[in-house]
Amino acid sequence: MNELNELKILWGRFLGNIPSDQQFDFWVMTHGLDLIHQGILKTIQKNLSMGGTMSNDHKIRFASKVMLTQQARNVENAANRARLNDEFVYGTRGNQ
Repeated sequence: MNELNELKILWGRFLGNIPSDQQFDFWVMTHGLDLIHQGILKTIQKNLSMGGTMSNDHKIRFASKVMLTQQARNVENAANRARLNDEFVYGTRGNQ
């Protein structure tokens, strides 16, 4: 079984109605499997904290927002690591 199918099974098992294949294809193209997995796990947590009352649309939107937010953090963290590496290797301090 491939990883994408495993993510769909995870969604179905804990969140109910599985989003369309088109939704998953969009997520894969936009975020990749690791971020999809994180988004699903956070959505499971949120749905449980709300007593299982999230609508299907809310679940999809929440998962998408988690993925977008984490992707932005990953980009920012990579930029910070590169900047720190430059400071360490070259002794530069950005705009100073």
